[in-house]
Amino acid sequence: MGRGSRGSGHQTARLPVDLTGIISSAEKNDLTTLVNAITENMHRDMSNMFDSPPVRTIREETEQDHWLSLPLRRRRGSNKENLSVLEKIRESLHGSSSATYEKAHRTIEKEENEAMTPQLRELKKEALVYFRKWQGSVLQRLREIIVNEAVPYTSGSRTRRRGVRGGNRGGRSDRGGRGGACAAASTLAIGPPRAPTIHVDPDLAARHKPLPNTLWSLHVERRKLLLHIALLALISLQEYNAHSRTLLVCITSSLNLPYKVYELEESRLAQGLAKAALEVPQEDDRTGQPDEMKASSKKWKLGLGSASGSSAPLSLATSLRNVGIGTPQGGLGLTTTAAAGLLGLMAENGFLMGSLFGMNSARPLGKMLESFLREVQDFAFIRLCNSLHYEYTDPRESPVEHRRLRVVVAISGCLLESDDIIKPWRSLNSQAEVYAIRWEIAALMNLGSALETVIKSTAWGRARRDIESRTIFQSLIDSTWPEPLLRISKIIDNPWGVGMVRAEKVGAVLADALIRQKFQGDRPVSLIGFSLAARAIYACLMVLAERRQFGVVDSVMMLGTPAPSESRVWLTLKSVVTGRLINVYCESDYILGFLYRTSNTQFGVAGLQEIQGANGVENHCVKTLPREHLSYPSMMGTILRDIGWEGLDIRAVRAETVLPLVQAGRRRV
Repeated sequence: MGRGSRGSGHQTARLPVDLTGIISSAEKNDLTTLVNAITENMHRDMSNMFDSPPVRTIREETEQDHWLSLPLRRRRGSNKENLSVLEKIRESLHGSSSATYEKAHRTIEKEENEAMTPQLRELKKEALVYFRKWQGSVLQRLREIIVNEAVPYTSGSRTRRRGVRGGNRGGRSDRGGRGGACAAASTLAIGPPRAPTIHVDPDLAARHKPLPNTLWSLHVERRKLLLHIALLALISLQEYNAHSRTLLVCITSSLNLPYKVYELEESRLAQGLAKAALEVPQEDDRTGQPDEMKASSKKWKLGLGSASGSSAPLSLATSLRNVGIGTPQGGLGLTTTAAAGLLGLMAENGFLMGSLFGMNSARPLGKMLESFLREVQDFAFIRLCNSLHYEYTDPRESPVEHRRLRVVVAISGCLLESDDIIKPWRSLNSQAEVYAIRWEIAALMNLGSALETVIKSTAWGRARRDIESRTIFQSLIDSTWPEPLLRISKIIDNPWGVGMVRAEKVGAVLADALIRQKFQGDRPVSLIGFSLAARAIYACLMVLAERRQFGVVDSVMMLGTPAPSESRVWLTLKSVVTGRLINVYCESDYILGFLYRTSNTQFGVAGLQEIQGANGVENHCVKTLPREHLSYPSMMGTILRDIGWEGLDIRAVRAETVLPLVQAGRRRV
């Protein structure tokens, strides 16, 4: 296990789950085989990512890589004069800056340097060890499912035994090495397994290629049941991490089910578990409670079922039935007892259910936010749900119907209005728990105002034409900028420098919220941010990589990122991102290039160019930015749609596209 890693599933004794009469032994074995194949693919992709072939760049006498030369293939001059600008700003802020920034900045520099050394091999080794441990927990949980062959079962599908002598004794012989069902297991296969020929959800199939299997030809209700079983089994590991979610989405694709089916399954289970968690007495101060209250609470935690684990606690069973789980209408064939058995301890311990959603009296969210406010001004999580938004200060006060098993944290990197904290994220729909981070409003408003002033100036219009004639990369390499632009640089250099420092601080604070305070509970988190917020996410991922925190982050999209484009740095970031890591850039974002001249540009600028030589990192090029670097908020929905971000509100995206046309028409009138 890597240092600082979270456990991938608690190593708690779990009782076998009897699904006799619900699924066949062949279906169980073929599901295990499919899960093994998917997780082996995930392992291979992770290993291949670290083995990305190096990118050839142009070098000078110093033997330093020049990533800006990738678009130009030319040499560059010294950048020492521009570097001094940011150093002066950092020095001026040092007196008021906290240790959080110093620690975050040192971590970023350390991880950037280690990415250039054999340390990357150590990171690969620890990431793969973590993954194998999680994979073993998942496959072991599936092997704990019992299907008694002695009980007659009819599903309308053909079942074939391969080399079986005698009975299968409740499926206990379906054991292999690392994840395979053994050769003597029953199976639905009557020939080589095939992948679905025509997928019901082409977008899902394009993102997650379905693997050959025998199950996709079953009736749709059988396939939904198998997905439901897999979801409950993964939740029973007491940590629904990013690997678990990726696995379930891949199962959905391989079973030829639409993504919406998985989304709805995830949503209703989240609401049932959240409701059950809220029925547990809050553990505000256990030391001051009378002994009889402690005993009562302990009895609830251990469950009201029998010692054999054959029935679920009464309150949980009610919550499950209320959302259709374990009922004839919505249980897909699972009884309440079977559903509770699949959930394991998650069906017996209300405090574990609460921990899934961050309801932990040992780490109150309010106290966490107070500590963060000492580091970052105005820091808060703002819950976004359809047209509603509210400050998230107590997990127990969040409505049950707003609960989901997937968390998205969206961060704005510059502001023109205070509402810009929320407005860019309207296209993220209610199938995920979406939070916007409020942070350093004054600093971000100052930056937005400064950028708007410069963009509207006559000097910028002339400077832009000059830069276009030479390309932004040539200007960065030669460190030569139009004189009119340099004369007004003081307007934006200081707000930008202050913002860069604060962004690294908020990145460190966000990392702490995810891995130490666990505001999200035990659920995967996706991160989206533009401009300085992308720098904050960059800092956050660097801290996660330094602490070897795998499986926390699902997907990440960074837009207009003021950070290096060097491939090995992005491999470090990708090591802690289980799903998609997307770099959104624009080669004509001249303002970003000019601002980033105050940083070390020898390793490129991610917001200006694609990331090369990093398998698994996606690039999306935005051709034009109508309002320069300030365009990203108004284009957010369109960009999310174009990259295929899961769970978008398409109506909000359309409204975002129509609004600029309406505003332009009003201006003409």
